[in-house]
Amino acid sequence: MHVTILPAREEKEVEARTVADLLKALSLHSDAHLVVRGDQILTRDVKLTGEDRVEIWPVISGGA
Repeated sequence: MHVTILPAREEKEVEARTVADLLKALSLHSDAHLVVRGDQILTRDVKLTGEDRVEIWPVISGGA
């Protein structure tokens, strides 16, 4: 599948069966990143295909 890692817009082709497998393959922690397909945020158990195009966003938190 085609993966864009933000904010750097790094593009990769990765093989993974689930979102959890994808994050593991990229050595990214699931609590620190969101995986987005289209306009949907995907949970770790969502199955992926070779046709998918996903974006990975870092989770940013803050407060006043």
